[in-house]
This record gives sequence, C-alpha cells and structure tokens, in this order.
Amino acid sequence: MRNSNTNNWRSTALIAGAILTAGVVTTTSTTDVHADNSQNNAQVSNGQVTYDQVRATADQQLVQLQSANDSKEAQQATANEQSNAADLAQTNAQIDQLKASHAALEQEQAGAIAQAQASTAAFIEAQTSAANAEYQQQINAQQQNEATQRAANDQQYAQAVSQAAENQQAVADINAQYQQALSDAANTQTSQAQAAANNYNSAVAKENDTYQGKLSAQKATNAENIKNAEASLASVTANANKPYEVATTNDVAVTGRVAKPQTDVKVPAYVTKYGIHLEVRGYNGAIPVSDYTYPEFANTYYGEYPDSAVITNKAAESTPHDISEMPLDFQPGLLSYDAKNDHSEKVSADGLTADQVQVLRALALSWENGFRNNVFKNYREFYNVVNKNDGFVNVAPVDLVSTDFTDNIANQVVANRTKYNVDNNSHTVKDSGMPTEATYSSIINNATQNLKKNLTSEFNGKTVYTDVNENLTTMQAGTPTLLNYAINLYNSMQGMYYGELVNPTHIGGHAVNLLRAGIRTVGIGFQKLTDEMTAKNGSGVSDRKNPSYAVTFDHVGFNIDHDANLTKEVQNRNVWGTSTVDAQLNTIKTAQYHVNKVPGTKTVTPTATDVQKATASEQQKLADVKAQAQQSLDALASAHQASLNKLEQQYNDAKAQVKANYDVAVTKAASVRDAALKATGVVDLQAYKAQLDSAYQNLVKADQVAAQKLAADRDAKIANIKKTENTKLDAKINELVPSIDSQIKQLQDQHQAVIAHGDAVLAELKAENKAAYNKLAEQFNVQLAAIQQREDAKRANEVRLANNTVVLPSAVEAANDGNVDTVAFPTTSNPLQAETTGRVQTVSAPSIVKTATQTPIAVAPVVTTVNHAAENTVKSNESSAPVVTQTAAVAATTNNGTQTSVASTADNKATKADNSEKSVVKADTVAKKQTPAKKSESSQKVDQSSMSIVALAATALLGTLGITYSSKKRHN
Repeated sequence: MRNSNTNNWRSTALIAGAILTAGVVTTTSTTDVHADNSQNNAQVSNGQVTYDQVRATADQQLVQLQSANDSKEAQQATANEQSNAADLAQTNAQIDQLKASHAALEQEQAGAIAQAQASTAAFIEAQTSAANAEYQQQINAQQQNEATQRAANDQQYAQAVSQAAENQQAVADINAQYQQALSDAANTQTSQAQAAANNYNSAVAKENDTYQGKLSAQKATNAENIKNAEASLASVTANANKPYEVATTNDVAVTGRVAKPQTDVKVPAYVTKYGIHLEVRGYNGAIPVSDYTYPEFANTYYGEYPDSAVITNKAAESTPHDISEMPLDFQPGLLSYDAKNDHSEKVSADGLTADQVQVLRALALSWENGFRNNVFKNYREFYNVVNKNDGFVNVAPVDLVSTDFTDNIANQVVANRTKYNVDNNSHTVKDSGMPTEATYSSIINNATQNLKKNLTSEFNGKTVYTDVNENLTTMQAGTPTLLNYAINLYNSMQGMYYGELVNPTHIGGHAVNLLRAGIRTVGIGFQKLTDEMTAKNGSGVSDRKNPSYAVTFDHVGFNIDHDANLTKEVQNRNVWGTSTVDAQLNTIKTAQYHVNKVPGTKTVTPTATDVQKATASEQQKLADVKAQAQQSLDALASAHQASLNKLEQQYNDAKAQVKANYDVAVTKAASVRDAALKATGVVDLQAYKAQLDSAYQNLVKADQVAAQKLAADRDAKIANIKKTENTKLDAKINELVPSIDSQIKQLQDQHQAVIAHGDAVLAELKAENKAAYNKLAEQFNVQLAAIQQREDAKRANEVRLANNTVVLPSAVEAANDGNVDTVAFPTTSNPLQAETTGRVQTVSAPSIVKTATQTPIAVAPVVTTVNHAAENTVKSNESSAPVVTQTAAVAATTNNGTQTSVASTADNKATKADNSEKSVVKADTVAKKQTPAKKSESSQKVDQSSMSIVALAATALLGTLGITYSSKKRHN
C-alpha cells in the first residue's frame, strides 16, 4: 500500500526595495594666501619671492602646459584615425555598392551588349572586305597596265631590230648563232641541274638508311630497358599488394543479461473479479480497464501482490537472477521472482545493511528518472497535464539526483517516523501523530532554507515556488535476498506510477508528484516496520518472517516564476550535494554492458596509398627509363634532321651555281650577238633596249609607290572604320551600362580630402600649442629678468648695523617723498603661474627690520590673491609665496596702524592671454584690510636692555627720517 501527499508551498518572494542615496561630496580648495594672525604681522617684503621660486614655478607650468598640449594633440590624432577609418569603411562600402550595381547592370544588359558587339563586328567585316576589294581592283589595274607596257616595249624592240638590219641574212645568222648559244647554255644548265639533283637524292637516301639503322637499334635497346624496368615495378607492386599479418587488440562487447518487463500478464479470475484498486481521484472502487488510455498500464497494478504471485504466465525473460540483471530503465511491465535462480546477496534477519540500502536507492532513483523520461517521450499528454501551469509544457525534465544532501533528509524522515511510530499506511505529516517540526516538510524546509533565501534574493521581483512532496510504498520479501526486495520494490513502483496513469483527466497523486518538472532531488528512505505495524489490518504485509519496509520518496525542488529556462538553470547548479549512488549504478551498468580488450592478429590488405608509397621508387625508375628512351630517339632524330638540312643546303648551293653559270652564258651570248649586229651597222639595240627597260622600270616603280599609298589609304580607311564603329559601340555599351570610374574616383578623392582636413586640423593645433608655449616661456623670462634686476638693486641698498639691517633709500625713492608706488609684474597666460610667481610689493620709506622679539611700530597691510582658472585647480598649501598681478590693489600703512588702499593705475589692468584653446583666464586680486590687534602693555614696551648703545643711536637717528621697525614674517 502506498500514499501520496502533495504539499506545494507557493511562497511569494519578498521584494526589498532600497532607495540608494548618492551623497555628493564637493571638495573645494582655495587659492587664497593667508597671513599669520599674530600681532607681529608686517608688510610683505620684497625678498619673499625669490628668483629660484619663480624659476621652479615657470618650469612646473611649462611642463604642465606641454603635457596638456601633448594630450590634446594625441586626442586629435586619435580622432583623426577614427574619422579616417570610419570614412574609409564608408567609402569602400559605397564603392563596393557601385561595383555590385555595375556588375548587376552588366549582367542585365549582357544580351544587348552581345548583340551590339556582333552588329559592330559584322559591319566592320563588311566594310573591310569592301576596302580590300577596292584595293585589289586598283592593284589589278596597275598590273594590267604594266603587262601592256611590257608587250609594247617588246614589240617596239622587235621592230627596231628588224628595221636596223640592213642585211637580213647577216642579222639572221647573228640571231641564229645567238639562239644556238642560248640553247647550248640551257642544255648545260639542264645537265648540271640533273647531276646536282642526282647527287642530292643519293645522299638523302644514304642518310635515311643510316638513320633507320640507328633508330631500329636504339628502339630495341629502349624496349629492353623499359621491359626490365616494368618487370621490376611489377615485382615490387605484387609484393606491395600482398596482405600481411599485424598484432592487434580487439574490443569485444560483453552484454549482460537484463530482465525485460512483462506486460501481457495473466491473472486468476478472482483477481480479475476483485479489480484494480488504486488511489486515483474520481474512483472510489475498482478502476475499469477500459478507462485506461493505454491498457498495458492497467496490468502494472498486479505488482501490488508480493513476488507477483498472481501472475500465471510468468516469462523466463522477465525473471532476473541477480541485482545486475535488474533493468535500469522503467518501461511498463512487471518482473517475476524465482527463488531457485536467485544469486544475489542475503539480507539478514536484522534487515538491510547500509550498503544494501544504497543499492536499492540507486535502483529506485534510476526507475523514477526512467518513468519521468519515458512519459515525456512516449506519453507526453500526461506530462503536459501535470505541468500545464508550471511553464514546462513540452519541456523535458531534468533528471533527479540522490545525494548526501537528500540522504540526510531521508534518514531524518526515517528516524522521525520510527520515533513517532508512523506505520506504512501514513505519511510523514502532522496527522500521523507527530509534531510539526518532525514532518517531512519541516525537515526539508530546514535543509533548504539558506538555498531558498539565496534564490529569493537573487530573483528579486520574481516568485520562487517550493516544489516538495512525498510518495510512500511498502517493500517486503518472501525470500530474504536483496534481489527479492528489489523485484518487490520495482513491481510496487510500477503499480504506484504507471498504474495511476488512467487517462489524462484521471492521474493518481503518486504519478503527479513524480511528474512535476520542478523537483530536482529525491530522498529515498527505508523505514523498517515493527511487528506491531505489520500485524495491523490493512498493512499489506503477507510474509512477516522477513523484515518489511515503508519506503518514502521525498521530492525537493524550486520553480522560478514558472520559467522553464530559469528553473532548469537553478536545477543544474552545484547546490544539491554529491551523488551517493553513482558507484552502485556504475557497477550494474558495467555488468549489463562492458567492453573487453582481446589480443589477436589481423590481416591487413594494403591500400592503394600503401602500394603507391611502396612502389614510388620503381615507378620513378620506369619513368626515368622511358624519358631516357625518348631522349635517345629525339637525339637521333635531331642529328638526322641536321644531316638532311646540310644536304639540302649543299643542293641549293649547287643549283645556284648552275643558275649562275647559265646567266653568264646567256649574257655572253647576248654580248656576242650585240657586237656582231653593231659591226653590221644596225642601231644600238642594247641602248634602245635599255631605254625601253628603263621606261618600264620607272612605270613599275611609280606603280609600287602608288600601291603603297593605296595600301596605306586602305589600312587607314579600315582603321577609321574600326575606330568609328568601336567608338559607337563603346558609346552604346556605356549607354547600356554607364561607367562608374568617375564616381569611384570622386569617392576616393573625398576620402583623401577627409584625411587632408584631419591632418590640417592637427597641424594647426600643434602650431597653436607651440605658439602658446613659447609665449608663456617668454613671459616667464621677462618676469625673471625683472626679479633679478630688482633683487640686485635691493642688495645694493642694504647696510648691516649690528643685528639690524638698514635699507637705504635709493635716489628714486628719495625723490618720491615717501609716496608708495606699486611694482607690477608682467601678466601671465596661465592661472597657475599667477598663483606661484607673484609677490606683494610695497615701496615706501626705508625701514629697519628688527628681530622677532621686538614689537613693530606699525602693522603692514595683508594682501591675498584669488585666481579663478578655467581648467587648473591649485591647492592652498602648494603656493610658497604670495601672488600679485597687474590688477592688484596695493595697500600702504600709516603711522597710526590704519590701512589706506592705493589703487593701481590704468596701465596695470589685467591683460588677456589667448591660449591654444581660445579660453580667457582672468587674474583677480582681493585686497583685504587687517585690523591691527590690540597691543598689550607688555608688548608695547621696548626692551631697552636688549639693544646696544649703537642700536639706540641708530634708532634715534633713523627715526628722524621716518624709518619704522618691522619684524620679517612670511605668509603661509
């Protein structure tokens, strides 16, 4: 008997909203230079600001300015590079787009372009043929004219010969002799030509015979060499193709016996009549088999009976003989038990050992996962009904795990059930007679409270659902072996899970609990039942001589806001503990299937590649032999052809000589004839003949020049036709597919313009920065020179009298009658310089500077300077001397201690310094009055004993001149 208890807590995550207040802390630093508040304050001395201080300030500000300039130039250079890169990418993209469009248009107009090209080619061909025909007509006319002229010359010459011969017989004899000479010359030519031809033919025949003999011998040698090389290659190839034996290790798969669940079970009539009684909502009595969507699920109910004793047709293949033969998947069907073929380990009367419990936990975990996966893959309608509101419709479940975390839960559940005497028909709940803190849900809450807290915090704003439930069944055995317990548990779980899948609208609570996709772990507990529990009516325990167990399945998991992705991500985290059943499952898996390494040999048949590698050398030798054979034949043919060429040249030379001999004989005959005719008194036929020939040659030369012009005109005409028609063709093609070269060049020129503009901006910035730097340096140089000159003059007017220093008035000061003039320094373009390089300067009557123990006669004014800079912030403690600028108001001191402000002249107004960033920095000064502190009686007395007689005399003397005492005190 088993029970299901679904306790799904839906806890809404608390959303803690915190308002973060950002405190803005503003730190301000004043550049005011404060004077000491003691009564010994005196007027600011000209010696407070030294040349070295100003020099140090100048160096510092110049370095800062250079650093700022370098930074701006680097930023501009980086901006240029980025701008250039972006513009280049855009330009290339536009060019690529133009090219792509142009290529597409070319493809589109290909037919029209081809038609235009064909038309142009046909027109050019026709015009060329017409021009050639016209040219040939003109050449034919020239040749016809030349032939006519040649015939006329011959006729005129014959007439001259006839007319010139006064003695016809003499002329006839002369001509007869001439003709005989010509005949003799021709016969001689024929004889000599024949002799040369005979000699040539004989030499050629001999050379051919010699070549054929050499060729036959060389071919025989080549054939033998090739035959030997081929035989060697065939032998090596045959050996390379022979199979050979090699040592090897073979993987031999060993498949163990695994029992197959039986679905076509037969049971006695009384069992059938009793019917199927399972905890499925909607059924108070037996469940009709006809209500099952899948009838094989109904048969799993008979697993409720111990050892499947009610099955009358037990199948041998469904009977395991050891734990290793138990199926690890969980297909529908029942297993049978055969005590005679049980080879598993025994279970003692005290019950299962810890190791045996882990084996059963491993099997039960595998079966629960098998059920979930099988239902999802093959009976998904049941899975989707259970998870329709949880975000897991058609989303595969994650496998459950059994870990040290869940073992602790299961062990605590078993301990509490035992403590409070909860039997196998009651869940681990309060209704079973246990306190709330002992229930399975309390145990799980305590174990997962930190994890839930972390998830609630992590998924703030989303709902974190706790998925917790418990299934309960009874495990017993008629034979005290581990296999008997395992088969009993397997069959009981078949009925508890598959038996409750009646149809999608009627699913039992156990099946629903297990099919929930939100659960991730299962704690499987084995509570040993007491005799009192097994003796209860309805306990379902049929054999009490062996220990029986209540088996609890406590499932734990979280569903994150009904989001399958978030939930599975949490399920796959390493927060559920370490598996405690892997070793047991692996042992069973290895027994059911493993691979053995078996040594042996195998015959290797060489591959084509192997044969190719083994015969590569011999193949190369054969190729070399064939190449050498061809080279030898080529050498013979070359030598033979050279001999034939030589014979032909000799023959041509002989023929030329024969022709030359004939020409000499003909010339001689003509000369003899002409001499004889001349002797008879006839006209100079030779001169006449030359005259006629010259006229003819002139005509031929003129025709040649004319022919060249005609050919040139024809060629020019054809070239012009081609140029004109090709221009028209180019225009037509450009009309069909306009050129994009100008557009590409324009884009490239624009990109170069962008680069040039960036370079110009950077160059301008560098020039401005350099000018600003040089200007600031020059200002410092002017100021330093003034300080140096003033300090030199000051030292020239100081006189040391004992412990006192007397500053004598200069000629200029004496002329001013004691009036106060201000000394102004050149303005600066840098606010930091204005804070560190100036000093308050008051020029008045000469004064005696006393030691610190003396009381001053008058209080000097205190002058502080405030500089407002656009970019620089100077801390007050960084200035070692007071600052004065051209706009400073200088205060003078009267004898009664009051202060009188002396305004600076118009010439001392502030100037503007235009730096590289075109910002105006103002240098303002604030003149503050200081009320002299009240003098105590002791401080107003002069310690006459501390002064020497010389000092008193000097004091009296200088007092008449209006010289006052002042202790020297720096501002800090």
